[in-house]
Amino acid sequence: MGHLQREIFATSLISLSRPIEYFATIREPISQILSHLNWQFEIYNRGPIFFLAQNHNIQLISNEVRATDFSDTSSVIALLFRYKDIFFNFQARMILGDDFATITWSEVARRVAAYTFIATMENLSALYPAFGFAQLPKQVDELRENAAQKYYFDTTLFQSQEILDFLAQHHSHDFRLYDCVQKASWSAQERRPFRPAFPFVTADNYEEQAYLDGNPDVAKALKRHRTWRSGRDHFTAHGHAEQRRQLILPCEAVGPSMHAPAPSPVYLKQ
Repeated sequence: MGHLQREIFATSLISLSRPIEYFATIREPISQILSHLNWQFEIYNRGPIFFLAQNHNIQLISNEVRATDFSDTSSVIALLFRYKDIFFNFQARMILGDDFATITWSEVARRVAAYTFIATMENLSALYPAFGFAQLPKQVDELRENAAQKYYFDTTLFQSQEILDFLAQHHSHDFRLYDCVQKASWSAQERRPFRPAFPFVTADNYEEQAYLDGNPDVAKALKRHRTWRSGRDHFTAHGHAEQRRQLILPCEAVGPSMHAPAPSPVYLKQ
């Protein structure tokens, strides 16, 4: 759902009368910094319209990042330290909360365990299935290359011992979080689909009953009058343009169990 902290989601969703499941993805900590730095180049390289649409402070940071000599250790350290609140421990703040720097290891583990699943790049393919939806989009397993992963600067210096030691000290909370996530076990990876899915209807995937179940207004209209002979007639005339969805139930979901609301998934992207 974007770069928002869990506590912000929790506050916004507190009025929901159903349980909430939280999902997230995180990067290896140094890779996350490199990606964040690279994004400062990317927003400029996408052209003036995209760049000028950014917050003014972001534009200033981008200018300074692009002017940095990434072959000089002192320049890199000075840049990162100047913007430490932006580049250091970003994932710890998003996943754990604003007090990430003051909590114990056991509290880190407790907060991580409160998530249904936190994926890393190593098990990213398990994220969508862990949501538990009855059906996933066909392209869910396709990997889309992140445009900002083509580095616009030399990253060699980030393998040097001096930079590694610097990050170990100032970026330590992200390292701690990443270590905790890697050691955690996630039961969501093993569960079967239990949530209904509402895919967009196409001519290829159309199913009459699923369409009527997902669009009760159409089902009622068919009973009241004969404007359309079937749900497919409605789909052909209106539903396709309206981007209607249809209801797909999990195979094992039968009877009254479907009346109990499944936990709502919330995904925190890092």
